[in-house]
Amino acid sequence: MEPIRKLVMLEEAVKGGPRMTMAVASGDGDPATVNAVVRGVLDGLIKVILVGVREKLERITRDLDPVFMKSVKIVNTEDEIRTARTAVQLVRDGKADLVMKGLIPTDVFMKAVLDKEIGLLPKGGLLSHVAVMEMATYPKLLLVTDAAILPNPTMDEKVKILEYAIEVAHSLGIENPKAALVSAAEKINFKLQSSIDAAVIKAMAERKQIRGAVVDGPLALDVALSEENCRIKGLDSPINGEADILLFPNIETANTFYKSVTILAHGKSASILVGTLAPVVLSSRADDDDTKFYSIVMAARMASHRKQKSGSSGNGS
Repeated sequence: MEPIRKLVMLEEAVKGGPRMTMAVASGDGDPATVNAVVRGVLDGLIKVILVGVREKLERITRDLDPVFMKSVKIVNTEDEIRTARTAVQLVRDGKADLVMKGLIPTDVFMKAVLDKEIGLLPKGGLLSHVAVMEMATYPKLLLVTDAAILPNPTMDEKVKILEYAIEVAHSLGIENPKAALVSAAEKINFKLQSSIDAAVIKAMAERKQIRGAVVDGPLALDVALSEENCRIKGLDSPINGEADILLFPNIETANTFYKSVTILAHGKSASILVGTLAPVVLSSRADDDDTKFYSIVMAARMASHRKQKSGSSGNGS
C-alpha cells in the first residue's frame, strides 16, 4: 500500500474501503460537528447512529439533506449520562466501530469512555491523543503525540504512547515510520529527563522491545524535520530530518507545536484518542468543519485497519 501523504488521500482510502459505523453521543451538536458528520455520510465514508434525546435530534436534523436522514439511525435516550453510556455501549456490543462526542459535556462523555464496566479502555491501557498534521512546508503527514491528554508522561507511558502512534502510522500505510523522540538537543543531558527517557526508549527499540518503527532520540526539533540541519550539524541519525512521528516530552511542548502549526502555518489536522478498544473522536470546540471531518475520517481508517488485522469487515460493510 502506498503511504498516505495528504489528508485528501486519507479520505480517498476510506472511501475505497468498507464503511465503518460511528455512534455520535448527542448528535444535536454544534454546526461544525453536524456538518462534519453529514459530510462523512453523504461522501460514503461512514454510517452513523445518532444517540440522544429524540426530540432534540429531530429538531436539529429536520432541515438536513433527506439522503442523510434516510441513512442514519436514531437511538433515543433520556439524559446526557445515558446518552454517553449508550453511545459507548453500542461499540462494546459490536453495533458501532467508533464513537464521537457531540454536544455533551466532555467530563460526562469521558466518564463513559473510561467506565470500568462498559467503557473502552482495556485493563492496563493508557488513554492518549494522536494528531495527524498536514502542512505546505513538509512533504508528508506528521503524527504528533501527546498534545491533549497526558500532562507529563512517565517513561513507561511514553513507550505506550509511541506504540499507539506507530499503530496509527501503520494504518496510514507507513510500514516502518521514523519516530523522533523530541528533546532540547541531540546530546544526552542528565539534567533533562526527556533526554534520558529518549535514550532509553531508543535502546529499547534497538533491542526489539518496540517494533514496527525506526526510533531515534534525543533529537531537537530541527534535526527531526530537516535533512539540511542534520547535514549542517554533522548528525548521523536514521531519522535524517524525515520524521513521521514526533513524540514530545510533555503536553506543553506537544500542544504548543500543534497550535503553532495550525494557527501560524495554517496547517490542517485530524486527531483521535487511542489506547481504547475503538477509536474515539473528541474534537475541540475551536476545531473547524474540516478538522472535525478529517478526525472522523482518521478514526474510520483506524477502525478499518483494526478490522482488517482481526479478519472482520466491521459493521458498515
